[in-house]
Amino acid sequence: MCSAALALFGAAGHAQIMFDVSSKPLRDLLFLTLIGLIVFLPGLAAIPPIDRDESRYLQATVQMIETGDVIDIRFQDQARHKKPAGSYWAQLAGLAVTGQIDDVKRGERAIWAQRLPSVIGALIAIWATYLCGAALVDRREAFIGAGFLALSASLGLEAHIAKTDAMLAGASAVVLYGVATRKAWPAWLGLAVGMLLKGPILLGVAIVALSADAVWNRSSDRIKSLLKPLPILTALLIAVPWFVAIGLQTDGAFFAEALGRDFGGKIASTQEAHGGLPGYYLLTTSFMFWPGIVAVPVAALFAWRNRTNRDVRILLAWLVPLWIMLELVPTKLPHYTLILYPALALLVGAAWVRVVDAGKIRTAGVWIAAIIGALLAVVATATLWQDVSTLWLILIALGLIILALFAGYCLLRGQDKTAFGLAALYLAAIFGGIIAHSSFFNFSPRLVAQLSADMPGGARIVSPDYREPSLVYLTETRTQLLSDELRPGDTLVLNAETLAPDCAVARSSLSGTHYAKGREATVTIYKTDDCAADTLTRWADTD
Repeated sequence: MCSAALALFGAAGHAQIMFDVSSKPLRDLLFLTLIGLIVFLPGLAAIPPIDRDESRYLQATVQMIETGDVIDIRFQDQARHKKPAGSYWAQLAGLAVTGQIDDVKRGERAIWAQRLPSVIGALIAIWATYLCGAALVDRREAFIGAGFLALSASLGLEAHIAKTDAMLAGASAVVLYGVATRKAWPAWLGLAVGMLLKGPILLGVAIVALSADAVWNRSSDRIKSLLKPLPILTALLIAVPWFVAIGLQTDGAFFAEALGRDFGGKIASTQEAHGGLPGYYLLTTSFMFWPGIVAVPVAALFAWRNRTNRDVRILLAWLVPLWIMLELVPTKLPHYTLILYPALALLVGAAWVRVVDAGKIRTAGVWIAAIIGALLAVVATATLWQDVSTLWLILIALGLIILALFAGYCLLRGQDKTAFGLAALYLAAIFGGIIAHSSFFNFSPRLVAQLSADMPGGARIVSPDYREPSLVYLTETRTQLLSDELRPGDTLVLNAETLAPDCAVARSSLSGTHYAKGREATVTIYKTDDCAADTLTRWADTD
């Protein structure tokens, strides 16, 4: 379907993982796929475009279709020199295979098709994690670990968003599978896809993990097993051409921005107010790795007891060094650790099965997970406060909490599939039932609907106060988020407190939650048909 999926499926195919498994592993994979789809598909089309990153990815892909330029990435007239083109190409592939390209050219927006590569990336992460676990530990341990990954709140969230992270998690799991099992093809193909998705991040994880493994075991045999010429050459042929093309087309500006200002800036200082103290990821993982957090205390005990085991060591080498680095880097976001979750999930799965004498730790873990699940249910349900009565809010929250508690009870009793099924329904209810229908997230769609009702003639929209990229994606590329080029006939969108030009005629107002800024907002829609050009120019200069 897309370059990422094809390369990762190619890695799986070379390893003959789908055809050599016995019936029980195959049933495990089918069940894990079902669990993933239950979590990932609800809300895929109904959740509005998320501001700000997802909407920029969505709109930049639309502009690739409009301009035919699939090399230089742009949001309106601004260069998007932050990440490589892999995720945009994956979205193009999603639109192509679902027959949406012509519809996009006509102004329609098939957001579900642009999000589909994220779903595929998340599924690949689950499959590769299971297969890696089956090779390192045993079938049930692999199943538990992959199940916790499939149900992790972080993977579920990223699978619903059209950006890089779910696909990068898939690439990460494939590379881990190749590194852990000493198979060069999946390792190098996963790295090639990772380069096209997010530059050198995944390559850095692999280098650090292999170096730590070599020092720890005083042996470089794992590294030597991966140094195969044909897989390396193939990876270079996949990854390098776009970097050469973008370097030539932008005269090196892409690398100055992506590596210097974006990547280097995040390492050197806090960017865009996304910061946190060391320990940030230990805290956020309690929520982002839910419900797998139930077994993290047991996993810590298991890892310590089995620290001399080479298979456990490679998982720790993949997980621990970069985790420490991320804790020390000033710029932090909860999903940055998602590429490490396959290793964490496998440690958790092995620990949950093997540490049979840690009943109290298991019980404590279930209580921790139950409390966190209850908090997540309350927070998610609270976003419906403008949509349903207090009684319904309470009933919805209680229903979710009961699902979470029952899932934990079944897991303690060894009813793995029942527990995972209940947890999947819990997450499906949040994504497809709450987030997809909460007015907390749909200010831009409501504004676009109001604009269509007020200005049926299709006038250009100028919105210098409400400047979210989702507004551009849901309307058209010519929508302006600045007032510098305001012209007679434009539709003007202003905050209630902003003085409009005297000649502008107010048509309607709209209030709602501006979640990207964390506050309530009221905007007014104005018609400027009767305005003179110099009047609008003077107003824009004054504004």
